[in-house]
Amino acid sequence: MFPALREFVKTGKPVWGTCAGLIFLADKAVGQKLGGQELVGGLDCTVHRNFFGSQIQSFEADISVPELASKEGGPETFRGVFIRAPAVLEVGPEVEVLADYPVPSNKVLYSSSTVEIQEENSTPGEKVIVAVKQGNLLGTVFHPELTADTRWHSYFLKMAREVGDGASSSIVVVGEEDPGLNQQPKIDLPVFQ
Repeated sequence: MFPALREFVKTGKPVWGTCAGLIFLADKAVGQKLGGQELVGGLDCTVHRNFFGSQIQSFEADISVPELASKEGGPETFRGVFIRAPAVLEVGPEVEVLADYPVPSNKVLYSSSTVEIQEENSTPGEKVIVAVKQGNLLGTVFHPELTADTRWHSYFLKMAREVGDGASSSIVVVGEEDPGLNQQPKIDLPVFQ
């Protein structure tokens, strides 16, 4: 399946990876299980699996999302749902950082391909990246689908349209009328105005 996924990413069609999906899209991952993990790649970044801890350390937090707010409106923050979440530690020059989050006090930032747990606090102001975009690829370490805020979904659909006709032709937008589907009711989703 991985060769087919790699080819799909290379076609330029829009792809959005959330949480584990972002890990798969990364070109490099650290903090992996013994023997490593096969990746799809395409996103010029390094991620750390389970950076924020195990399942019981899952949390929700408001994250600053100025790019999302400028494109989609609504508040300058988004309520991120972090479930055994990874973190993006490094990005390449073509990657646009869309959101970051303060490093928990028991972590230090990426150095020499490891992230270490420390007893002392990390340096104030250190952050990890939690949302990125590179061309046709979007990645979030949190789960936007678990909130009623649809701005990330709207952002992705607009991003898909910008990628080009070939890429967006397979995208179906809920709520838009399609002449071939007039018998279907229009679905209005909550959107921040």
